[in-house]
Amino acid sequence: MSHVNKLVNFFSENPSKLRRKWAKGDFLSREGESFNRLLLITSGRCRVFRNMSNGRTILYRIYIPGSILGDIELFTGGPASSSVQCITDIETISVSMESIKNNKDHYTELLFYLGKGLASKLIENSLSEAMKTSYSLEIRLAHYYLNFSDSSLTADNLGQLAEWMGCSYRHLTRSLAALNLKGGIKKKVDGSGWTAADYNILKNIANYAMEEDRNILYEPILPFNE
Repeated sequence: MSHVNKLVNFFSENPSKLRRKWAKGDFLSREGESFNRLLLITSGRCRVFRNMSNGRTILYRIYIPGSILGDIELFTGGPASSSVQCITDIETISVSMESIKNNKDHYTELLFYLGKGLASKLIENSLSEAMKTSYSLEIRLAHYYLNFSDSSLTADNLGQLAEWMGCSYRHLTRSLAALNLKGGIKKKVDGSGWTAADYNILKNIANYAMEEDRNILYEPILPFNE
């Protein structure tokens, strides 16, 4: 049995397991607040972000079914390191961290899988930072519109998108105009923002960034089957 299946079984068989449904907009955690349960997302998606002292919001990643929340806090014993907000309705199954530490039979195997997941997150974070310094905003925007074509995953407005991209609003609008001129993106019908127009054009622009994506070592539990 794979470590992935053992992890699913650990949640399913744990006496402290708790199933819960969350609505779009709900927070699963807020940075700095106490967090004493390990959550497995079984359906839906949420975004992980952090509010910086300069007022900006940094998007770390999108969590999908099979993603684990609370692994960092389990190892550090500290409060939530970031905020996690639902961008769709989601469902989770969770177990208390106390029960994890008391389950000696599966504790070692669980730590192995969680450690593997943390290593993947470290690679993703390093790649994200490298992309910000190595690739132009136009390339990163092309990458964004390729990966976040689902409207539920996109930024709420251009101001938020500028924060996610770590750039000024003016720089963002110039790069969006350039992508539009090349035919990669187009205005939404309601005029509220931009959307992908030609995926082949976007793929050509974001080619190197996509190659970096393929180097990420991550093993999500998809689809989730208990």
